[in-house]
Parts: sequence; C-alpha cells; structure tokens
Amino acid sequence: MMGRGGSFEHAAVARAETKARRQHASGSSRRSKPRKTPLGEDEFPEDATIVAGPDGKPYPVAAVWRRALARLIDAITVFFIQWMFTVIQILWFMDDVSNRWQPEPWGRATAAILGYIFFHFVYTMVFLRWNEGQTPAMDLMKLRAVRTKDGSHLGLGRCGARWLVGGVSWIAPPVVLGGIIVNAATYLTVPFDRRRRTVSDWAAGTTVIAYNRDKEDPDGVAEEVLDEFGRPMSVRAQIRRKYGITGLFGGMGELGGRRGNRPPPSRERSQASQTD
Repeated sequence: MMGRGGSFEHAAVARAETKARRQHASGSSRRSKPRKTPLGEDEFPEDATIVAGPDGKPYPVAAVWRRALARLIDAITVFFIQWMFTVIQILWFMDDVSNRWQPEPWGRATAAILGYIFFHFVYTMVFLRWNEGQTPAMDLMKLRAVRTKDGSHLGLGRCGARWLVGGVSWIAPPVVLGGIIVNAATYLTVPFDRRRRTVSDWAAGTTVIAYNRDKEDPDGVAEEVLDEFGRPMSVRAQIRRKYGITGLFGGMGELGGRRGNRPPPSRERSQASQTD
C-alpha cells in the first residue's frame, strides 16, 4: 500500500510540474511579444526633434503651421492696437504727418507704415524679453522661443535680431503684400534644418519649441480661492474682496440713506432711554 501511495504521489507531483512548465512556457511566449501601449505624456514620437528648454527638460520643436499662424495673429493684433490709438486720438498727429509727408513709393501710407513698424518692434521686444519668449499669439498657440545653444531665455539683443528680419519687411512695397511675401520667404530654410529654424532664428540663434505654459509652469496657474464657506470664488467675487468694491458702494448707499432720513440718536440719548 505504501508503495502504491508513493507512486500515486510521485505521479501527482510530476503532473503538477508538467502543468507548471506549460503555463510558464505559454506565459513567456506571450510576454515575448511587444505590447502596444499608448504614448505617455512624457514620450514623444520617434521623428520629433527634441531640444532643451529653459528648465532643462526636453521639448519637441514647434510645428511650422503653428508658428506661421502665431506670427499672423501677432501682426493683426499690432494693426488693431495702432488703429485703436488712432481712433481715440492718442496718435492725433498721424493725419497731419500723412498729408505733409508722402514720399515714394509709399505715398500717404508712409507715416502709418512707420508707426506700425514701431509698434510691432515694441510689442515683440516687450513680450519676447519679459514674457519668457512668448508673445500673446505664441502663448495661444503653445509656442516659446529659446536660445538654440542651451535653451535659456532670450536677451534684448537676440530679441531684436529675431524681430529685425521679419519686422522691417513690412515696409517693402507693395504695402502689406510685400511684408507677407518677405515673412513667408523666411520659412524657406525650415526644410533644411532639423530644428525647423527660419531665417529669423538663424540670425538670432533661437529655436521655437512646443511649450504649454499652463501645464509646464505651475506658478503661472491661478490658485483656487475659497470663500468663508469653503466654496470656490469666481473672479468677480475675488476682485470685490480684494478691492472692496461692494463695501464702497454699500457705504455710499448707506450714506445717501442717512442724508434723506433723520440723524441717528446720540449716545447720551440712547443711554438715557435705556435707564428710563
């Protein structure tokens, strides 16, 4: 009986080992195949060019269509800024200068063109230098201009060199069309550079990367402000709390109500009425 029991136990152990080997072999063959997983947030496509950003992290080079659209939006924004200044009479002298100074080939539009170039220069320099390489349109399109060498922020010299090629081109005749043609021509070097740099980037030693400020810069994200009941406050409520607008108007209303009514009783009268 003991011999038979031992043989039975030995056969059971052999079957268990055989089953385990089969499961291990099937599992290893399954794991040997590459798993198809979606790309994570920190991974980039294989054909993307990666450069360093100001924070030392890797960033992909920006798409060309985003850069061109951002440049167009900035140009339109500067045009409306100049038009607004003219309407509200900040540039009150523009009509007089246009009538007196009409050189060829720009004619009466000379003053307006020079004014546009000036505003475009100030607009670009201020935002590229003090907004960490982002104009409003570049911020909208999730772009950022950095130094090609080390990915650091741009100085005044690089900002000016980057603006010079495309900014002065707006004076090229025919008006507006010449500027568009020259700005489009600066993109001819993009297919021949792995960082997709334009002529402006080559002149300034810059590269434009894909950069989402709201995602990468937590300091730029507005913190959620709670009221006394622990509920999120709206922007209007935060402004009222910070500047006391409601208290100001409330005090003015209370003052106006007091003027129309009888004056409040004095402290002596109120104390006398309490003692009586």
